[in-house]
Amino acid sequence: MTSPVATAVLDSDVGRIRDLMNLKNCSAIPIVEIKGENILIRGIVTKNDIVGVFDDTVKVSQIMKRSTYVVDSDYTAQEAAKLMLQHKTHHLLVLEEGNLVGMISSLDFVRLSANW
Repeated sequence: MTSPVATAVLDSDVGRIRDLMNLKNCSAIPIVEIKGENILIRGIVTKNDIVGVFDDTVKVSQIMKRSTYVVDSDYTAQEAAKLMLQHKTHHLLVLEEGNLVGMISSLDFVRLSANW
């Protein structure tokens, strides 16, 4: 898994997300909302979501996937892989005691099988 996870807020624009993905060398950014001391996961934006968006001022709230898949930090790699296959997703958010602590991507499984 990747940890810590780069996140963005609902009013971020596509240009900011592109820059963040390039800076962090990642293919997805969880979108969060900060309410007091709580950070709520509101969705996820992937490279595929922004590839056809040519206006960098478009807000991520307009293009993000609102459904996200999460696992607890004690999930095994096999359990996480099964969930990804079941839901046909390339990214899982990892929570520990309700806090976002990481993200698993399909590329992480390639790294695992290559012992990288």
